[in-house]
Amino acid sequence: QGLREEPKRWMPETYGELWDAYKGAWELLDEQLRHLPEDERKEAADILLSHARNIGRIPDLADMVVDTLATIARKKYTPREQAIKTINGLLHYNGKDLPLETRERCEQLMAELVPPDFHSMMQRYVGMYLQEDLHRDENGNYVDEALSRIETLAGQAAANPSLLYSELNWLVTSQAINGYQFGEALGKRDDKFAFLPSLLDAQRNVDKNASVAFLAGYFRAIFDSDPALWETNLDALIDDTQLNRLIPELTSRTGLTDKAGRRILNLAKKGVITIDDFKTFSYSEAIKNLSEGVFNEWIVFLLSSSDRSAISFALKIYYRYYVRRQPVPTLQCDLTFQLLSHSSLFEQSDAPEFDDMIEFSWTEIAKVFLQDYPDKSLELVKPMLAHFGEEGTIAGVFSETCIILDAIAEKYSAQVWAQVSSLLEQRTHFSRITDLEQWLREGGFSDRETAKPALTRMPRQKIWEWVDADTKNRAWYLTPCVPKPLSLEDWKTSLAREVLVRYGNQKEVRGALIGNYLTDTWLGPPSAHYQKKQDYLSQIRDIEDNENINDWIDEFVDDLDGVIIGEKIHEERELR
Repeated sequence: QGLREEPKRWMPETYGELWDAYKGAWELLDEQLRHLPEDERKEAADILLSHARNIGRIPDLADMVVDTLATIARKKYTPREQAIKTINGLLHYNGKDLPLETRERCEQLMAELVPPDFHSMMQRYVGMYLQEDLHRDENGNYVDEALSRIETLAGQAAANPSLLYSELNWLVTSQAINGYQFGEALGKRDDKFAFLPSLLDAQRNVDKNASVAFLAGYFRAIFDSDPALWETNLDALIDDTQLNRLIPELTSRTGLTDKAGRRILNLAKKGVITIDDFKTFSYSEAIKNLSEGVFNEWIVFLLSSSDRSAISFALKIYYRYYVRRQPVPTLQCDLTFQLLSHSSLFEQSDAPEFDDMIEFSWTEIAKVFLQDYPDKSLELVKPMLAHFGEEGTIAGVFSETCIILDAIAEKYSAQVWAQVSSLLEQRTHFSRITDLEQWLREGGFSDRETAKPALTRMPRQKIWEWVDADTKNRAWYLTPCVPKPLSLEDWKTSLAREVLVRYGNQKEVRGALIGNYLTDTWLGPPSAHYQKKQDYLSQIRDIEDNENINDWIDEFVDDLDGVIIGEKIHEERELR
């Protein structure tokens, strides 16, 4: 485009012109519905439905929108559920503003889509979740229309079992969005739980898209009414080769006892269920119902697994079981350390990387562990530094876990420096050394707002002792790790200044510090950014008389002269 004049696009001068434009576009698409191939017709119908509420609120266009909705619904151009959702939303959000006749047409259309028979009402309220079903009444109180309807339907099913049996084939699938609520309501009305054999048979016979939600809701009612019967029924499923894989999910969604916990553990040890079946407990508060002894048996089993996902589940449930309690109990030292230092956390793998919740859980557990066992926590530094910055591990400058490394470095600075300096000497993995240098220079990425350069936590005397043991190599190793002060006040006591005073006679050190200062980000023109650096260097020159420092400034200023000239030329060309 450059400086060429932009084209003048059409703009409506009145709302009437805008409405006419909407109408023209709507009718153009609506007229093509009957002529389009099936896949394109569905896409066109989806487009019209997605804009029905916004266009339908315009009084002059409301009837047009309803006409289209009626066509789409009656000719089944889109799934019935989608049409119901659109019309329901139009009535809920725009009903009061619609002309009376238009609103009545919408209500009539909804009545056609959801007639009052049992099957249709089940499909609507058990098979669909609509946000509009939860709303406030005239008094401002929340009303859950769906739950109220589900309770009524459960009562009808309990009174007339043939109604229930005719729906079982889809109630045990993912089509039953509110299956859990219906199952629980049904179980509360089934005093002797006589429906259970039929429900289990339906679950066994499901072909595809199986869901345990409906059965889990029913089991929840059993648990609330008779916990012993609940245990008996779960025990009965152990030898059921078609249903025993469902025991973990049935348990997590209904209740959890020590007996249930051992039942699941035994199934896992026998290979009936897999590590992945523990996933259902990752976000379940029911995990807190286990005694500490049984819970720790779970953790020991998960830690013994070669499946990398096992450590993920272990961390999540350990965090929920211990750290989420108030007050937080004292952690068991050995087991917690085994969890935090597990080898799979620090090994690169082709398996999916650890998600944010894993890093969060590890960090929160480690915070408590550091508080309870500060000396033992120091042992976490070795694996963290050994794999610092490696992709696919839990350790690194871009990981939330770096907070723990910072905290340990603050408490045990000399010991941490001994391990850090050893890694700087080795310099075998360039990418990891770069991440380590960034952490030392800038602090952990995860706590950027209050980050403190890790090197400032280390004892300076120990740093100088290490460098002086091999000045030629180690002074250069240290320089990229040095935080760069950005004010004159900070400069006076900075590590950067002291490095120059001590080792600035080495050209490699001066060059490395220049590179350090050029490693940053900024907003605005680059030339202005580099000019600001030059001004800062001039201010330092005014207060310094150290030869090493002034040599560094002179070299840096010369480099910046060329950079600034080049950037200004580039900026001028971009503006042409």
